[in-house]
Amino acid sequence: MTTRAYPAGKWEKWKKTEPARLASYVNPGAVTHEFGSLGATFAQRSADLREAVRQVYNHLAAQNLPYETSLIDFEDYHEAEQIIRPPADVATEGGNCLELSLLFAGMCAAHKLRPLLVLLKNHALVAVWLGGDLEATWTTGRPAASDFRITSGGVGNLQSGTEALRNNLTELVEEGVYALVDCTGFARSGPAGAGTFPLTFDAAVAHGLAETCSRELVNIVDIAFLWRHRLHCPYPVPAASCTADAAVPSSPSYLRVSAVGSRALAYALDAAAEVIPQVGELLEQPGWSRQDISRLLDTLAGVAQCSERTHLVRLARGLDLALDAGAFITTWMPQAATGAALRRALLATTVGLRGIDPQGLSEHLDTVILRRPASDTEGRTALLGFVLRLAVEAGIDTEDQAFSTWCQDGGYDIGQANIMREKITAEIQPRDRRLLVHLRGECVSDWPEEGMAWLLDEATGQPVAECSPLSCEASAEGVAALLDEVLEWVHDLPEAQLLHRVDIAMPAPTLLCWRAEETDVGARLGAHHEVVVHWGERLRPPQHLRRLVRQARYRLRHIEQQNQVSGYVGWVSADLAHDQAVFNEELRKNTYPGALGLRFPPTGQKDQFEMLLAQFPILLWPEQAVPRWDAVEEIVRDEWVKLPGGFTTAYRTAWACRQDDEIPPLAMLRAVWDDHHWLDFCHTMSTHRAGIAPASGAGTGGHR
Repeated sequence: MTTRAYPAGKWEKWKKTEPARLASYVNPGAVTHEFGSLGATFAQRSADLREAVRQVYNHLAAQNLPYETSLIDFEDYHEAEQIIRPPADVATEGGNCLELSLLFAGMCAAHKLRPLLVLLKNHALVAVWLGGDLEATWTTGRPAASDFRITSGGVGNLQSGTEALRNNLTELVEEGVYALVDCTGFARSGPAGAGTFPLTFDAAVAHGLAETCSRELVNIVDIAFLWRHRLHCPYPVPAASCTADAAVPSSPSYLRVSAVGSRALAYALDAAAEVIPQVGELLEQPGWSRQDISRLLDTLAGVAQCSERTHLVRLARGLDLALDAGAFITTWMPQAATGAALRRALLATTVGLRGIDPQGLSEHLDTVILRRPASDTEGRTALLGFVLRLAVEAGIDTEDQAFSTWCQDGGYDIGQANIMREKITAEIQPRDRRLLVHLRGECVSDWPEEGMAWLLDEATGQPVAECSPLSCEASAEGVAALLDEVLEWVHDLPEAQLLHRVDIAMPAPTLLCWRAEETDVGARLGAHHEVVVHWGERLRPPQHLRRLVRQARYRLRHIEQQNQVSGYVGWVSADLAHDQAVFNEELRKNTYPGALGLRFPPTGQKDQFEMLLAQFPILLWPEQAVPRWDAVEEIVRDEWVKLPGGFTTAYRTAWACRQDDEIPPLAMLRAVWDDHHWLDFCHTMSTHRAGIAPASGAGTGGHR
């Protein structure tokens, strides 16, 4: 692990693109060492927290500190960096608004008050929570009840914009939830032209609210949250003038090596102990922080080269990188770390994940290190790809300076990051349009005789163009010709460009005898398009199935609520399904509340198959008997977050397999995947009968 260097008597410069790191410049121990504690009279704080904040303010006002402008490093100046004076320097030289605010926040934290650092344009303040003391939030590690309005993951909740954030903060101040203090008020001389200083506490509070209302709010930093979760801890005092440790309550650390990584370290240490006796004292290590990993690497630095040493060094460095990535994700883009997104990023950046089910961000990051490709020695490429995928999928700007700074500090190659960003963006960013083809036919035939098509807006699922109804011969060749004509129509539309996804809705008999993705349209349809199949009769369900059709939305909701990461599939054996009385009773009892998977080919069971299609929005089945069924169910669970597109990927892989190659388990399955877009489209079109008129009916306003 690379340890930051601190010049004698100075703290590292603060990068303005890293607001959360300001928590590291708040050192309660150093503040009380320089300026003393409030002593026994502070006991009254529990009765009146606002009065406690007043005492902190008055205590610092009595120090006779001068206001001073920012220090400038003329030799190594950069406008995106700022020198921050430690408490000892502020005591002798004075401080600017930011340094005085950090000082005030440290004194508050030392006396169990919970401060937030409020960053305005060209100014800084402190908001102190009046709803309880620091220990009230420290135990749980969670923000206060109303803090979601102003903070998220330790920094400002900027989702609604800075104007809304400022309004929320001022409302909380006016409601008495926070006291907002302009800390320049306790300096004996304020900024030039600012009037008489120091200010009384009440004047400083009034001035703080006025400044917040009149300036642009840039960010808010929840110092205690960032300490509690070990995202940013107080920097040590850089000069010998103060030896007090940071007064940060001890607590379980969020950013520690996860159980997954700790087990791997324990196993590696145990295997190496005989060859490297120096690591014996670490065998009983209860948990691993970045400091612990640094200690291990320091120990290994003096050990002669051997395979055990090499493995331990690579593992420790990789887990250290994972901790750093976890801190960055939690600080910079916490909203991106959803369960499904974490799983998709893990599948894309690792190998051999079958049966692995990590929980939470830390376990996912440690799994990236443990299951990275062999060529990725320390896991940098895999971690970089993991972070980029989360960001791109969440729509976060990875060209932001914060991302570049993280890459630079972590030793990542920015050129490689740019290449990976472009590739990942092209791969997973939402496309604007997709094609929907609805095939219909008479119930006496397995093959459709007519079709309609729409170009849909991906975001809304609503049509932006409609093709005139088409007729075709009721055969595989006829359907292929119809699809070819639809593709010709859509590729002539300026809105279409390159289609990524084609949805095809068809009757139940056709689903049992036709592989849509293998249709020859110059190349196989699935060669260039993700093909997703729907049950076509959901647009106009037969009367005897309508009460079952209503079940689909409830089941889809259940899948989403229960587990978006590994799905919720109930698998049914042939013996149960063939005993129709028993199986129907199981269905009535809602034994299978989510998706349904058949362990057998449903050939010759058209009526039962259609009945299942009506009530299950997601239905899976094999075309033929599968010898290793456990592998099929396992891969569906493990790669659920990649479906339904993962089916097309598996089919493509199967096409390229040679005779003796093992076919991907997913390629053995067929699937109907009636997602919300399809269900919403069916509901919309069912209320506009003209939109689904038969081919022989009146025109539909098509664009041909």
